Amino acid sequence: MLWMLRFSRDLMANLNPHRSFKARFGLAIGVIAFLLSILASLIVGYTASEQIKVNVGQSLAELAYQMTDKLDRGMFERYRDLQIVSTLNIIRNPNSNLLEQRTLLEKLQSTYPKYAWIGLTDNQGVVQASTGNLLEGVSVAQRPWFIGGQQAPYVGDVHEALKLAKLLPSPSHEPLRFVDVAAPVVDLQGNPRGVLGAHLSWTWSQEVKKSLLRSLQSRNTEMFVLREDGSELLGPPGFNAQPQADNLPAEPLPLMSVKEAQRGLNSYRIETWFDGHTYLTGFARSSGYRDYPGLGWLVLVRQRTDVAFAPARQLQHQIFAWNVTLGVLFAILGWVIAEHITKPMLAIAAAADRIRQGNTRLNIPVVQGRDEVANLSKSLNKLVSTLTMQENDLKISNQQLQMKICELQEAEESVRSSEEKFRQLAENIQEVFWISDPDVNEIIYISPAYEQIWGKTCESLYANPNSWLDAVYPEDRKHVFPKDRKTTYGTYNVEFRIVQSNGSVRWLWTRTFPVHNPKGEVYRIVGLTQDITERKQAQETRQELAQEKELSELKSRFIAHTSHEFRTPLTAIKMSAAMLEKFDRKASAKQKNRYFDQIQTGVKRLTQLLDNILIISKAEAGKLEFNPTVLNLVDFCHSLIEELHLGTGDQRQITFISQGYCNQTCLDETLLRYILTNLLSNAIKYSPQGGNVQLNLICDEETAIFRVQDCGIGIPRADQANLFTSFYRCSNTGKLPGTGLGLVIVKDAVDLHGGQITVESEVGVGTTFTVTLPLNYTPTTETS
Repeated sequence: MLWMLRFSRDLMANLNPHRSFKARFGLAIGVIAFLLSILASLIVGYTASEQIKVNVGQSLAELAYQMTDKLDRGMFERYRDLQIVSTLNIIRNPNSNLLEQRTLLEKLQSTYPKYAWIGLTDNQGVVQASTGNLLEGVSVAQRPWFIGGQQAPYVGDVHEALKLAKLLPSPSHEPLRFVDVAAPVVDLQGNPRGVLGAHLSWTWSQEVKKSLLRSLQSRNTEMFVLREDGSELLGPPGFNAQPQADNLPAEPLPLMSVKEAQRGLNSYRIETWFDGHTYLTGFARSSGYRDYPGLGWLVLVRQRTDVAFAPARQLQHQIFAWNVTLGVLFAILGWVIAEHITKPMLAIAAAADRIRQGNTRLNIPVVQGRDEVANLSKSLNKLVSTLTMQENDLKISNQQLQMKICELQEAEESVRSSEEKFRQLAENIQEVFWISDPDVNEIIYISPAYEQIWGKTCESLYANPNSWLDAVYPEDRKHVFPKDRKTTYGTYNVEFRIVQSNGSVRWLWTRTFPVHNPKGEVYRIVGLTQDITERKQAQETRQELAQEKELSELKSRFIAHTSHEFRTPLTAIKMSAAMLEKFDRKASAKQKNRYFDQIQTGVKRLTQLLDNILIISKAEAGKLEFNPTVLNLVDFCHSLIEELHLGTGDQRQITFISQGYCNQTCLDETLLRYILTNLLSNAIKYSPQGGNVQLNLICDEETAIFRVQDCGIGIPRADQANLFTSFYRCSNTGKLPGTGLGLVIVKDAVDLHGGQITVESEVGVGTTFTVTLPLNYTPTTETS
């Protein structure tokens, strides 16, 4: 009895996680395995169920598409049948035998029994021949199929029978519904002969529907065919979404799937229907087939979600059950593994406890193997041996420590000697050397060179560590002394100016270095400051030389451009004058006028070039004036375009479009004329023959926007940054004339208005310049 109590006590101790590492380890493995199994079951189940839902939804959408395809193909065949029959001579010939025509129509009906009625009318709509002699001699001139079929093949939507309701039997005792198909008939001479029409029984769609749903009856799948507006044409037996009075048309089904199908989508969605149940609904829209345009019928295929998603839920339950079973098995396996792992660890713990009690002769048991427990036993065994050896080494270390103290005393004396040498070095260099404490903002050391550069005593800096800032040039202080003091803890370079007491400005360069303590913290800042005034002056001299060189190149380019631009019209004037002098008596009046025109054109070009140079000179001298006046911009643009046509003789069309109220504006007429004349002239000059040039004007209460657009050669992207530089011409202008001054003056004129000019261009496509001018701009007057 006693051994049973002892066994029970030991068993409870082994199972108690607070007292047994084995129990904790096994329980942890079991819980983790169980939780991972449940998590895996949820993830796998959810993923699988979602995939099943997608597959079911796609199958319903595919079924809806198949229904629309079968309906379209069936209607296409009837549509084609009537067009073929309408071309037969027996139908086209007005003198054909009536019996033969009726026989032909009845043969067509027997070929496809879903033709409820086929008839041939004359041009007045009177039925001449029909299947079963029905409606012969009766006028159908007011029927839509006759009216539409006179001009082209016609297909009408589903409707109830009117004239044939009492003449044709209804097997289902329900109102007959037809789809009308008609085709025009012309005689052998090509004149209108009448209309060949047919009523296709709507029961045909029921058969198509049954053929598709035959394999899905066990899945409770239902199909609907709707008109393009969403009203029902065909539904499951007994379905009545919204009961209506007999004399009212059916209302469209207010479902999101209907709206998406009307937009031409072929997909599926989950939605709640009128009966309060949730359905997975696939939908599609008919779009015709070949030359049959289609009637836009909508097809919905629905299945209740509890039926559609039943396989997914069943799969989730199975996965969950299997994973729970696996979790339990893993927990049991974890308990067995814990027993195997913890046994040697417990032996090591018992030995370590005895060593702690003073039994230093005892060794830690070594576990054979290469796993972590074996490595731990070997490490502990070595640790015990090492600690025993270190106890002996500690006595030797104490003796060595005494020797180190003596060495440190000698090193301290050496440091004092080094400090003296450092002081002698720092005080004899021309650069300012300093050491500071960043935590308390204190100068620990400053070399005497500070007094020579700043003109102040070192004692003043020790007393006020920030006094050196008083001499720093005001604009440079924010660079020298940042707001965030922590940024000075790193190595950095800075150049700044100081103003000495005599008023002279000196350039200085400072570099700082952080000094870290054994903890890695910055506890000192060391800096070196050097006078770089002479280097700065040399740098400024080089910059001035570079500017002079650039100015010289600009002058050379100006002379080259100007000489070239002057030479061309002067050559033309000289040659024309020489021709007039030499052939004055022999030349005809027409030739003389041509020479005079060349002289006038050359003079005009020289005048324009001189005007451009004068305007550039005025702009650079600040003498280009801004004189705004009241302008009607629409009239101004029309007048300017007319002047361009008369002045240049270019008959190219300039399209002008205006938006907004542009009648009362205040702009400088002269400057505006130059802006638009230059931009429009460039658009014409750089556009190929026949290229369209367009001027758009947009006005609002504050601004006027001018947009000049052409379809010309375009401006390379690399050239766009230099467009408004004097004498600069784009790389793709070739031999086209130009000075490179026009856009510079345009930019100055826009700036005087306080406006902006932008350009958008693509090579080979065209260029658009946009000028935005404020309507109430008042230039500021600078005072000296």
